[in-house]
Amino acid sequence: MDVLGNLDIFHVGLVVEDIELAMEQLGRRLALDWAPLQERDQQVFRGTGEPCTEHIRFTYSRQGTPHLELIESRERRLWSPGAPGQLHHVGAFSEDLPRQSALLVEQGAMLEMAGGDGSAPAGFAYHLLPGPMRVELVEAARRPEFEAWMAGGDFRAR
Repeated sequence: MDVLGNLDIFHVGLVVEDIELAMEQLGRRLALDWAPLQERDQQVFRGTGEPCTEHIRFTYSRQGTPHLELIESRERRLWSPGAPGQLHHVGAFSEDLPRQSALLVEQGAMLEMAGGDGSAPAGFAYHLLPGPMRVELVEAARRPEFEAWMAGGDFRAR
């Protein structure tokens, strides 16, 4: 069974050069409001198991589904802007992130990066699919946290 056929897609992600400018322009043009802007050093591991820290800033549109995620990264290693308007990823909730991530790898979708300690994905995982697409799996248990944040509340770093 193809894991992608059962994705619970809740956002699409764009990597941008200037997040405030993108929020203003896209907000005005698409009539979007934004969840509170988040900024942090994100601890991740690459698909090779190598740990990495990257400073990111991100937000989601309050309108959706799917929601529009904007990401700005200073380091531009893991989150690099593509061509203007290029989709970076689709994001989906996963009821069993480690299992679904392993199934994607078995089906040829390379693990690019993930949260956790490098032993198994935790929190989220990005996979490069065969062809020009990337998918981010997010632990479904975090859905209430995302919903509260998109409604204007706090968002906890993980």
